[in-house]
Amino acid sequence: MHRSQIHSSYMQKPRFTRDKALSFLLTYIVIEQSTELKLNQLNLFTLSNLAQQAADIINSDDDVIPHEVIENLADDFLDNR
Repeated sequence: MHRSQIHSSYMQKPRFTRDKALSFLLTYIVIEQSTELKLNQLNLFTLSNLAQQAADIINSDDDVIPHEVIENLADDFLDNR
């Protein structure tokens, strides 16, 4: 690997994963909002999709604040239940 490639890959923003977003979503909903959540197939599917959406938004824009993106998506999910 060329020195400039090493430097540019080292300096890149760490990728925010779907799994990390899902963890944050569940923590926010269950712990911070004190919401009981039934983990059935539909909720798991929906939350997994929301987590992927959050990760995509977070990874596409350096100016977003990850927890705000996740909290907004979680609040929408809770409002539409």
